[in-house]
Amino acid sequence: MLSTLSFALFSFALLYGFLRLVLPKGNLFHELLRLPPFWFHIVFSPRRDFREERITYGAHPRQYMLLCVPRKDIPLKPAVIFYFHGGGWQFGAPEQFRAHAQQLTRLGFIVLLPSYRRALHYNYRFMREDLTDILLKAREGIAQRGLGEKKAIIGGMSAGGNMAALAALNQEELNKAGIAPDWFRGLFLLGAPLHLEKMEDTFMLRNFAGPRDQPMFRQASPYCYLDKPLNIPTLIIHGAKDGMVEFEGVREFAGRMKAVNAAETRFVPLPEGSHLDVASWFFREGEVRAAFMKWLNVR
Repeated sequence: MLSTLSFALFSFALLYGFLRLVLPKGNLFHELLRLPPFWFHIVFSPRRDFREERITYGAHPRQYMLLCVPRKDIPLKPAVIFYFHGGGWQFGAPEQFRAHAQQLTRLGFIVLLPSYRRALHYNYRFMREDLTDILLKAREGIAQRGLGEKKAIIGGMSAGGNMAALAALNQEELNKAGIAPDWFRGLFLLGAPLHLEKMEDTFMLRNFAGPRDQPMFRQASPYCYLDKPLNIPTLIIHGAKDGMVEFEGVREFAGRMKAVNAAETRFVPLPEGSHLDVASWFFREGEVRAAFMKWLNVR
């Protein structure tokens, strides 16, 4: 029995290693094969050394955020960071992104890790409501805890980048909520789906944005909010061999963003970069981490 199990595990390991070697970058299978080591770093990241508090903003179990505050010996930065988690609008949770918060709190940033209602049971319209409530509740919570009046840097990885862009670029919704656009001190978009019309028609995308010929699909695409002048420093990092989010749509978004944005739009394309290459910034030294840290340093 043991020898049979050992043989099966050995065979699986050989097949896994072989597929990792032969599957080229730029497709979904390549990304999926690299998920296990990625999740290993998330699960076994060093113990956090920041103070954490849970803030709820609604009755649904997903309507909460984690407030992560640096150690008392670290001087606080003048802005808070909203870091939205990825997961295709369907998976993931703030708790899985504590390792990301760890890197940012060590720099002196207060970090908010938001959760929101997710597909399959909820689509963009519900998530749009959650985005507004997240911003309002976070401002209230930070003030109540004596953390001062702070500007916001907002961003995220993958679907989280889509959420951050929708929160920061939809000026109509910001006006309704009484939030001035200049509250945002920066926007960072890492491996994010930003131009939905240029993406493949997948099950996940349909669950989030609905049919392509319906108004909601357009409303769920950050590209559609680049029809007015903006003034928000923006960092976009994307791999040209991303197997989950098509590169061409992001490049088109970046070009349009540069045209309407009075502040700097910095686009960092990675010629050999995959989706998980960008996502791994929190534990891997390299171009993504260096570009992100350099951009944050002047915020």
